[in-house]
Amino acid sequence: MNELLVEWTLLREQDYLNKCLGLNIKKKIFQQYSTEFGRIDFAHELIDGSIAITELETVVDNKAKLLYCQFQTLEYSKISFASKQQPQIIILIADETPERFKKELKTFSEENNFIFKTYSLSLVNTFYKQLIEDAIRNSGIPLVKPVANNFTHLSCLNRFILPFYDLEKDVLNTEDFIDYFNLSSEKASSHFKVHKQMSEYFELIEDLSTSQKFSKVRLTEYGKRFRDNLNYEFAIVKSLSKFGVKRIELSIEQKRILLESLMNGNIGELKGKVNILYFLRFVHLTEGIWVPRGRNLDKQKVEFANSFLGTYYTQGTISNWLNFVCTHCEELDLIERIKTNSENDRAILSTLGSRVLGFIEMDLHLKRERKQIPLQL
Repeated sequence: MNELLVEWTLLREQDYLNKCLGLNIKKKIFQQYSTEFGRIDFAHELIDGSIAITELETVVDNKAKLLYCQFQTLEYSKISFASKQQPQIIILIADETPERFKKELKTFSEENNFIFKTYSLSLVNTFYKQLIEDAIRNSGIPLVKPVANNFTHLSCLNRFILPFYDLEKDVLNTEDFIDYFNLSSEKASSHFKVHKQMSEYFELIEDLSTSQKFSKVRLTEYGKRFRDNLNYEFAIVKSLSKFGVKRIELSIEQKRILLESLMNGNIGELKGKVNILYFLRFVHLTEGIWVPRGRNLDKQKVEFANSFLGTYYTQGTISNWLNFVCTHCEELDLIERIKTNSENDRAILSTLGSRVLGFIEMDLHLKRERKQIPLQL
């Protein structure tokens, strides 16, 4: 079990954490917080008003881990808070750590006036499994897993919808897209594959193709409204090459239509919607403390994200998923992305985002209850 999962679990099992630390915790004030003296795993304000900074480790079983822990806590001891007494520094390691390393850290703590504590890694693992089971049980009916793709913005949907707007049609054939964007017939299907999928996920189109090959699509009622509310100021700019159009900013009404689709109760198999739900859950559970700016994400965060999503994505793929779906949520005003000085940004749920998440979770729960309650007889 990696450190990030341990941290996530301990911060949700407050009674057990308080028991391990042996302190009277009032509230958490920092988590994964960058300072000039290193990144703080987490810090709490205690009942007496003092601050406790915790250096969390899993099993310290080699010299490198030992030296890192010692170095980091010495750096933490340089931190001071305005109008507060000097913070207490806590070393919290897994009880499964070999005895000789525990003794060294205990002696080191005594010499530097730090607090040395341990926790049970096996017990935390049990807590973690229970938290995940509770989350699944409370989330309602089963959903498909989130899916990674290269769809960076929801506003890219407008590229697929633009021919319907310009040609004033509700139904288009593959040839219409080829002619409109001046594409080669060989590349037509692959060129719009993801655009078409995302349009289907949000129920903007209905595939009328008679075979697996993309040949004809029709706008749904959502799709017609989405087309009719395309950003007109952009659409009338004729000097821009149609092929060069990558995305058109969503209008307010288009955002409303996508939210209607997201909340219409039909989400289980529609992966574009599932992605947004999982990202809102992710932000809610992790407090949005890390959204990578690029494709670099450390191993622990990759493992945590994959564990949460039920996926097995690589570092680059999971980083892209977090970035792209974060952007989708930003476009719908569901989250606010806060730029930081570290390698990760922070995402927080907006008031709208909290309401949307709560509504979808409640809807999924009610659907599950409709199926389960009759089975109690």
